[in-house]
Amino acid sequence: MEEKKKTKRKSPFVGFWSYGVILTYLSVAAGVAGILVSSLYGAFWGVVCLFISGFCDAFDGVVAGTRKNRTELDKRFGAHIDSLSDLVAFGIAPIAIGFNMGMRAWYFIPVFVIFALCALIRLAYFDVTEEIRIAEGGKKRTYFEGLPVTNVAVGLPVFYFIATMFSSPLVMYLIMAFCYLLLSFLFVFRFRMPKAGPRGLCITVAVLFVIVTVLCLIRWYVCGVPLAANFNAQCFSPFGKRAAFV
Repeated sequence: MEEKKKTKRKSPFVGFWSYGVILTYLSVAAGVAGILVSSLYGAFWGVVCLFISGFCDAFDGVVAGTRKNRTELDKRFGAHIDSLSDLVAFGIAPIAIGFNMGMRAWYFIPVFVIFALCALIRLAYFDVTEEIRIAEGGKKRTYFEGLPVTNVAVGLPVFYFIATMFSSPLVMYLIMAFCYLLLSFLFVFRFRMPKAGPRGLCITVAVLFVIVTVLCLIRWYVCGVPLAANFNAQCFSPFGKRAAFV
């Protein structure tokens, strides 16, 4: 009995639409939503969307790895779409959070520019080194060089909840500016960061949830700041006062 040749039917749309990339698509969707909702309803909701992006990105590789018979084109597409998604969700969306907190003075522009450039450089460097590693048949990566940009979903929310505990706009914006510059430095600083497996990711998510919950409770009950306080209506002036922003 002759075996029939199986022909793979091409999709009428470009790209890949399997469940293996669904979390990556959700990550970038949450990033774009975060840019918009932080402008409309306050930076707090942008932080919530950043959490969602971080959660999706943490497990997109695990989900993609469950697919069998992935082609080389499949894998390359997944790697590139993940990197592009990270630039939106963790390179651009965090800037919208800072801007909509009131960091709208001209001297915050260099801070945001440095942050975006360092995130871009980090992502491009990782893509290039990863392609070379795969082409040379290297072993599975066990560590990262520099801080992966996805860790913004861990660092920025913690700094955000600490910064918004203070009534002084000067203190709040100094803390956030330090956060952006520190993350920028760690993106490009050469150090080895161990790569966490599925179990490590679950532990990290659980620990982050506990930390943020504690900070939210302190912020609300001790500092008297509402959970979703809106800082959109005010910006910091060079003279240390809050000024209306129209």
